[in-house]
Amino acid sequence: MVMPPASQRIYRLRRRLLLVISLLVALVVLSGAATVVTGLASRRAILEAHDLQVASRRAALLSVTAREQYIHEAHTIILRDRSHVEHHDAWVNELGAKLAELRPSLGAEAAAQLDDIGKASRELSQLFSTAILPAIDRQDWHEVHLAHARANALVDHMTEHADRLARHFDERALSAEHRAEQFIRFALLLATAVCALAAALAVIAGRKLWRSFSTPLSSLERVAGRVAAGDRSARVEPVAAVELAAVADAFNRMLDALSRAEADLVASERLAAIGRVAAGVAHEINNPIAVIRGYVKTMVKEAEKPELREELSILDEEAAACQRIAEELLMYARSPVLAPRPVQAMELIQNAVEHCEGAAPRRAAGEAPSVLVDAKPAFINVDPLRIRQVIVNLVANAREASSGEDEVIVRGRQQDDGYQIEVLDRGAGIPEDARERLFEPFFTTRRNGTGLGLAVCYGLVTAHGGTIRAESRPGGGSRFVVDLPGVLVEEEKEAQERA
Repeated sequence: MVMPPASQRIYRLRRRLLLVISLLVALVVLSGAATVVTGLASRRAILEAHDLQVASRRAALLSVTAREQYIHEAHTIILRDRSHVEHHDAWVNELGAKLAELRPSLGAEAAAQLDDIGKASRELSQLFSTAILPAIDRQDWHEVHLAHARANALVDHMTEHADRLARHFDERALSAEHRAEQFIRFALLLATAVCALAAALAVIAGRKLWRSFSTPLSSLERVAGRVAAGDRSARVEPVAAVELAAVADAFNRMLDALSRAEADLVASERLAAIGRVAAGVAHEINNPIAVIRGYVKTMVKEAEKPELREELSILDEEAAACQRIAEELLMYARSPVLAPRPVQAMELIQNAVEHCEGAAPRRAAGEAPSVLVDAKPAFINVDPLRIRQVIVNLVANAREASSGEDEVIVRGRQQDDGYQIEVLDRGAGIPEDARERLFEPFFTTRRNGTGLGLAVCYGLVTAHGGTIRAESRPGGGSRFVVDLPGVLVEEEKEAQERA
């Protein structure tokens, strides 16, 4: 993957999206939770204010009830009989019940005032029963007047405390209503702030995410346009977003593959054209060369002078070389017709090496490098003549590149479901810049080479579905590797032989 410059910070789009979404969700949850909490608090405050208003009204009724108790006592004094005693007792009981209802909702200070009202009510009732009623029975109006004055003072005391309780409840109700308003105002402010923050975050993050997506996509679009316009060297610049960097890298690799495919197509078309021309030229010059060699051989037989016969032999050798080049041209230009059959790979390699040693030109004593065969037995389904030609050519090249003290090694090993043949030498090796062009036709690193031998080997190996490659050998020299498919088990070999 192409990495962006060090000044450009690498980031992950998924992480950014997750962060933005998490923040927005957190804001929504926070806003919802705050709204629920403030709503519950304001509701509690409103209910409390309502209860306090009810309690205030009840406290105000205490004053009325206390006066009702006194009114019945006053009627008794005015009428000078006991006709209102029963009503008086009923209001005393009602006042006690109302005091009992208010007590649970009061604090210590208000409860003390409530106790004072109850105490004053009891004292008033006791004064009525022990002083006023007996004085009326005795018709002691002076005593009645004194008791009435004390009763009036007790009633004023009761109503004063009742009014104070009512004001206490009113103040608490107003405080509760104020708290409810504050909670509602806080909820509105919080919701507004969260909405504003979420909107700002959405705008900022949205712009940043848009740039994170749009910049690499625009780069892809520009590169695609340049490639469509014919610029095959256009590539997507490094992208900081990891996910889109993978897309950009895949896009660049696709363009590299297309460039290679285009180059291979151009090269194959060029080689095909060369092959067609070579086939025509080889066919046209092969027949004249054969005629020339025929006349030269006749002249050698008729020549009387040894010098002339030697010169004619040199001429025949050069014509033979031209004929061999023409045959190699024809072999390269034509698609090889294969006749595969089960063959013992070890025997095929040994036979090819023997043929190579017999066909190689003689060197001076001690100059010809020896060939060591290290092959393992395995049956392969190949055309033996074509594969022998490949091995002979590789071994001949290896011996040509080696000195007499060196040793050429030919190995054969089963490789997975295929068979691998190696030809190793200790020659000068292959230059790095020449390795990629080694199997091209008419390319050679030898002074007298035609550049067709390895090209023919490449065609024969690929026709079998195999591969051939050249490598530098550790310690010096070259290593040619041929990988052939089609290793057969014994049952397959027998079945093919029967067929």
